[in-house]
Amino acid sequence: MSRITPLSLGFANAILVQETGAIMIDTGAPATPETYRQFFARCAIDPQEIRLIVITHGHTDHFAHAHELRELTGAPVLCHSKALTALRAAKNPPVHPRNELGESVLRMIAGKEPPASQPLEPDILIDDEYDLAYYGIAGKVIPTPGHTDCSVSVVLDSGAVMVGDMIVSSPFTGQATIAYLAEQPELLFDNVRRLLSFGDLFYSGHGGPFSREQVRLALQAEV
Repeated sequence: MSRITPLSLGFANAILVQETGAIMIDTGAPATPETYRQFFARCAIDPQEIRLIVITHGHTDHFAHAHELRELTGAPVLCHSKALTALRAAKNPPVHPRNELGESVLRMIAGKEPPASQPLEPDILIDDEYDLAYYGIAGKVIPTPGHTDCSVSVVLDSGAVMVGDMIVSSPFTGQATIAYLAEQPELLFDNVRRLLSFGDLFYSGHGGPFSREQVRLALQAEV
């Protein structure tokens, strides 16, 4: 049975997944090593029990503290191969609002995006599905481009899905919405539909978790 614990950090969430083993999804932001130590203490887990850090995509609010988290846990960092440039540069690639909400959010956060602490060389690069059984997790990492070309999602056999920024809470209404920033909107929608076939509870880097019905309604609102 999966135990999933989000760590809400103000700008973006990190997510702890525990089964036989334990992994972290994203680093969240902003954070310090002490932030993570306190979180792991509340979860009654030794940081060294974390066996993998998965970065869902190359935006700094999702990998900003990967260096510190890797130092603390000793866990390797995994990301899509197309996220490598962003992690090495320690900065965001260009972002693309796909609607008025996206343009409004960009204006709202201009100059406030959390910087990455330092450049990072990931340990594992993927382009295809990646089985998590080795790390004690019944599930897989799958490429789900659309929000970015380097987006991945973590799909658990339990029905939980970690989606990064593919599905987020609107900062104005709090409702589930499909990512308002997207490099390829139609591909984003296709991959959200695909994820609906895998799961029934969707954990996000911003808000959530969202039920299957909330995601379905968010997709319906795009028609």
